Amino acid sequence: MLDLWKQGDFKTFLKILPEYAEKCDGEGGMHDTAMLFGALGWDQYEGRIEMITPYFESSGTGQVNVLFEV
Repeated sequence: MLDLWKQGDFKTFLKILPEYAEKCDGEGGMHDTAMLFGALGWDQYEGRIEMITPYFESSGTGQVNVLFEV
């Protein structure tokens, strides 16, 4: 999933987000990610990201700190 972000392929990520949220262990059903992309314009977002930290285990689900260009 994070590879899609690195590639800027947010459209593909958002297409699979509902299934990912249902079948995987994303924190809170990935609601925070859905709200973030909603604020950024959903699949119209074309900005870049900067991963501040690599993916790391946190609360059993994992976490990464990312800056989204606006």
